[in-house]
Amino acid sequence: MIFLLQRHVYTVWFFVGLMLSGCGHFSSPVKINPLNASTHWEGRLQVRVLRANPELFSANFELQGSPQRGELIIYSPIGTTLAVASWSEREALLKQGSIEKHFASMEELTMQLTGAQLPLQLLMSWLDTDGQSIKGWEIRSENASAGRRIYAQRNQPSPPLQLTLLINTVQ
Repeated sequence: MIFLLQRHVYTVWFFVGLMLSGCGHFSSPVKINPLNASTHWEGRLQVRVLRANPELFSANFELQGSPQRGELIIYSPIGTTLAVASWSEREALLKQGSIEKHFASMEELTMQLTGAQLPLQLLMSWLDTDGQSIKGWEIRSENASAGRRIYAQRNQPSPPLQLTLLINTVQ
């Protein structure tokens, strides 16, 4: 069950970006290079895997960077760092505690974690504004005074999943 929850945490990281929690201890995130502060998002995500016995995962996140180079940090509701994914045009790295896994690309990393190559550039285009449509996904969004809300549902490949991102307005 823990493996399934961890797997679904990473499914969401592309939609991403996630919120800092007010309590708990944050471990030092992996930094691949200084990234442009204007491409920073944080908030909360929720993933529902639609199976006979549906699974639900919820976490806070922080995302910075671009489809070419970036970093995603996933936090538990109490503020503990669950995982850090970082990527560049040459490789992707997943760090979970003291365990590091290297991948040739983010597509390979997401294929390993979710069973599907997630379209990073297209998904990141939805973080600030409505992006392009994505094959196999239904996405809608809305802006509010507290931030942005993105609803996404993947129908293919199986299992279908629902993703909700609440992106805070970063000040």
